[in-house]
Amino acid sequence: MNTTVKKKAKGNFQELGATVEWVDATQMIEEMRADVETVLSWKTLAVDRIREAAEYAATGPQHEKSTKFEYYLARDDPPKEENENKVESNDVVPEFKPRKHARELELRPHRNFANAPVNFNRSSVHVPITVYDQDPKVLNSIKWSEYLTLIFINNLAVDPSLNWQYFGSSTGFLRTFPATSWKKEGKQDPDLYDCRTRSWYVKAAASAKDIVILVDSSGSMTGIRKEIARNVVTDILATLTEDDFVTILSFSDEVAPVVPCFENSLVQANDENIREFIKHMRKLETANIANFTLSLITAFEVLQKYNRSGLGTQCNQAIMIITDGAPNTFEDIFRRYNYPNIPVRVFTYLIGKEVTESHEVNWMACANKGYYTHMATLSEVRDKVLKYVPVMSRPLVLSGAHPYIWTSVYADVPATDLTLTEWEEREFHYIRRRLNMMRRHMWLSAQEDDDVNDPEGTLEPILGEKEVRIPRSRYKKQQPLQLMTTVATPVFDKRNPKSANLLGVAGTDVPIREITKLTRAYKIGVNAYSFAITNNGHVLYHPELRPLFHDLLKPGYRNVDLTEVELVDADTGLYEFNEALLTIRKNMIDGKIGWGKMSVKLPTGGFKRIVTRNNSYYYGPVNGTPFSLAVALPEPYGHYRVIGQIEVKRREEDCSGKWPCEIVTDEGLEYFRGENWRVHPDWVYCENLQKQDDGYTSAEDNIRIFLTDSLASSNFRWRTRSTRPPIFDKPICEKDLIQSLVFDAKATAVDSEECDKIKNTEKKLEQMFGLTLSFVATRSGLLRYVDYRPPADRHNTTEKLIFELHTKATEEEFYRRAVDFHNINSSAFVFSVPFDAANRKSSLVTGSHAIFLGKGKKKAPAAVVGLQFQHSKFAERFFDTTSKCMQECRFRCRDEELDCFLLDNNGFIIVSEKHEHTGKFFGEIDYTLFDSMIETGIYKKVHAFDYQAICLEIDPTYGFSPYLLTPLHQIRNVLNWIWSKLALLYIQFSLYEWWSRDWVMASPSGEFDYESLGNERPNKTVPHPCEKEIDLFEMLPREFGEPVKGRLSMCHSSGCDKQFIVQQVPYTNLVMLVVYTTCPCETTSVKLEPKELKQNETLRCQRMKQNIYRRRPSPCINYHPEETDMNNECGSCSVIKAFSISNLLLVTAIFHYILLHFHV
Repeated sequence: MNTTVKKKAKGNFQELGATVEWVDATQMIEEMRADVETVLSWKTLAVDRIREAAEYAATGPQHEKSTKFEYYLARDDPPKEENENKVESNDVVPEFKPRKHARELELRPHRNFANAPVNFNRSSVHVPITVYDQDPKVLNSIKWSEYLTLIFINNLAVDPSLNWQYFGSSTGFLRTFPATSWKKEGKQDPDLYDCRTRSWYVKAAASAKDIVILVDSSGSMTGIRKEIARNVVTDILATLTEDDFVTILSFSDEVAPVVPCFENSLVQANDENIREFIKHMRKLETANIANFTLSLITAFEVLQKYNRSGLGTQCNQAIMIITDGAPNTFEDIFRRYNYPNIPVRVFTYLIGKEVTESHEVNWMACANKGYYTHMATLSEVRDKVLKYVPVMSRPLVLSGAHPYIWTSVYADVPATDLTLTEWEEREFHYIRRRLNMMRRHMWLSAQEDDDVNDPEGTLEPILGEKEVRIPRSRYKKQQPLQLMTTVATPVFDKRNPKSANLLGVAGTDVPIREITKLTRAYKIGVNAYSFAITNNGHVLYHPELRPLFHDLLKPGYRNVDLTEVELVDADTGLYEFNEALLTIRKNMIDGKIGWGKMSVKLPTGGFKRIVTRNNSYYYGPVNGTPFSLAVALPEPYGHYRVIGQIEVKRREEDCSGKWPCEIVTDEGLEYFRGENWRVHPDWVYCENLQKQDDGYTSAEDNIRIFLTDSLASSNFRWRTRSTRPPIFDKPICEKDLIQSLVFDAKATAVDSEECDKIKNTEKKLEQMFGLTLSFVATRSGLLRYVDYRPPADRHNTTEKLIFELHTKATEEEFYRRAVDFHNINSSAFVFSVPFDAANRKSSLVTGSHAIFLGKGKKKAPAAVVGLQFQHSKFAERFFDTTSKCMQECRFRCRDEELDCFLLDNNGFIIVSEKHEHTGKFFGEIDYTLFDSMIETGIYKKVHAFDYQAICLEIDPTYGFSPYLLTPLHQIRNVLNWIWSKLALLYIQFSLYEWWSRDWVMASPSGEFDYESLGNERPNKTVPHPCEKEIDLFEMLPREFGEPVKGRLSMCHSSGCDKQFIVQQVPYTNLVMLVVYTTCPCETTSVKLEPKELKQNETLRCQRMKQNIYRRRPSPCINYHPEETDMNNECGSCSVIKAFSISNLLLVTAIFHYILLHFHV
């Protein structure tokens, strides 16, 4: 099949002079590291310019009243768009609605900022709802920071690849460039963003810290005081990063850890541990009398233990006391454990309105380099909690050092870091929006979807067995998730250096794509990949990092460890990691240069297929950052590359002679004419960052523009390795990639004489198998195809072809599987069908074959050829062929006595007599027989763990079933109603829409009765991170020979045996399975679905407490002798002020949340 095209393409590569060369992987990783270091250093320099400008601007004249000052307020939404689907990349977004002190601004979407509407002449300001934006101090800081706009603009001129630049002020506002409007998830979603809680801010503001939080759980801390205390703890935890260590102790007459597992331990403040603290804080009970003596001694001893043992951060240490009052100062304890050097700061949070005595807790903070605050209401919590950050930063400010910090990976969304509860809320809003869209368009289908294997395209795990699919093309185009890291540095107040005043933090985002494009995937090769990790061993980027669950960010996606994505092919249990992997991880964390080898298992197809492979790893540090970069190369072909290029010139005299040369006419090159080709949409062939807002240009159009306009006028520049950012006055192109693309295009072009031969061959295939498409994809990202469908059929089908869905060439599964299978059978075509083929009226079979060049072990993949044809005709042809005999035969596949199947190399059914079997794992049909095939050596079982899984549980407290209305329920309902009405009165829309925990369910029929939902409460599904395991299967290599015969003995009550025969199909990845049906054996069905692993609580506790190897961030600046003169700047008693509208809004939302979530 497709033999003519295969031979012609391979011959062309050889005739044009393609060679196979060994790749020096050590040199390759060195070049990648150098390029990444250089580009990231440009970002650091940009941040430094922002920092210098901010410190200079703040020294200017200060204005007590700035009533006439105006600025661009990012939090105001633009007017509601009536037809948001029509907003294209070059459309103008309506101006901001002005408010007091806010100016109007015109915005335009820009591709370099994920199509966010921006303005490059201005910066905009975001003020949190907890900050009074008319405060003269806030307005004054906003005014002087306007000077930074010029610096932002100049930075972008120097480095056009810069992303968001910003300055986060210690007063709470955030100035961002370019100016933009922050759209909320929905009109009911509260804007909870506060830059001072973001990891880039808190990491830059102070060095790493060990913190013990003491929560008073005595009897006086009941009711609203307990809720305030819970919120204080939550907001403290929100300011911690994975570089910090923390524990929480509750104290009354005894001291107990809030999380029993963490007794006498500090644990890393990663997302998993933070979720555990928040979950257990919900269970906090109050009783008895507070024992301050025991609690303080316990806290100091925990901190001392970690300090002396070399554990924890070995930097800042603090105790945070949350209480409604203390009987005395306990000075003797502080003198014994903390004097004279005061290594441990003490922060005190006094809770409650009726508190009259504050001297004792005030003294504790002021005498121990801490800060005291009094909180009477929920609305005060966040702003007052954040006051501890500038205190922690005092040694850093006094030192005058400006260290640069880099964050772990995070998503570019203007939202708070989602706690477990907030994540559940977002999931509800996601589902509600999807259903609202369906209600608006009155369209509901369980049959159509662009990509049935896309986990973001279905709500099946949430809504039930019935799938609700939404064609995204009908709605506003969703931008792909953009992952980022941030570089930031602290900004100091230079007006009075001894005041140690932190002005804020300057930073810029660096999209992960800016790093990955420097590793140049086309040079790494197919099935190879690069990745990077942090000083904590967490993945910065990796092809197996899966941050999304449907359209929702998973909790913990920022803290995925390298050991959780590199699955070693070894017989080990959950969280039992191979020594070779741990060695590579440790060396990378330590910033060493080295290499190693591992056998790994790679789940694909949504954890339905698996490949085992030997990889070689080369790694080294990215100097100036906490990151380490690595590349993984598959054995054996990963160390060899096909080298072949063609120079493209306008004149013969310009040709260098190193490569064959093509002279390009005004019409371009003939093998790039027409529409039947694609190039990799994400690879950078040519780019011009100055023209990113000129409207969308496809990757194919960019190639045409280069070959016609840019080349003709010499209006382009080849990319070079430089220590300075490139000037984008003209397009910059990747020379090796462009010239390889031209080579591949010529090698895959077919002349008219050969075309006739191929057409005759393919005409026979079309008649026999319903040939729909033939294609060839190459190492340079080129995909060339021929569509055999009649023109009328091309627009009247829901079936998408390769060139419509899978245009990423070497990164697509059809390409990767063909290359991998070449090691098993170099002559084979790899066939597959969609997993849901049984549910489709018509589906296609895809076959692909890898073209390798070279001899012996010195071979490398150059391209993959393939075809797609109708499954119905292929199945019909299979049964016609297997029902014919050259001689007289006893059985045929169409006979009732036989069941015949074609299975692929992972055990999925390609052909069966029953169409409903197509695409399913054979074990779903008869696992007993499949298990026998494993025993006879046809397949092997590969056990795999999924450390990034999400599990779903039904919350029994929700649902349609009636429950007993106790007096507490009735009180809750009354309060619920009162607070909802207050919210409606003051804020003009229902807060219930913000905090409702209701979930939706799928209708069992094709129509959904939206109106019938009313205000009823469906069952609520609670998602949570978990670990899962699964058994996947892979065909064992074997020489083609005699059929393998098997027997299931005594598999029926009658005592009969079931016989079967397995025969490998030559030149394919398929086996033919023939089952004799005369013995009706009892069967079992096993679906390929990962199962949740319920860990033993003891083992789970040990894992959460263990400190897997990490490197502490540097520098650590936790002491300065001049700070001893600042003991008086430690806070004072608060005065209860009248609520502003923003305070009422916040407290109403929080109180309503408490009523719904804690069942008060």
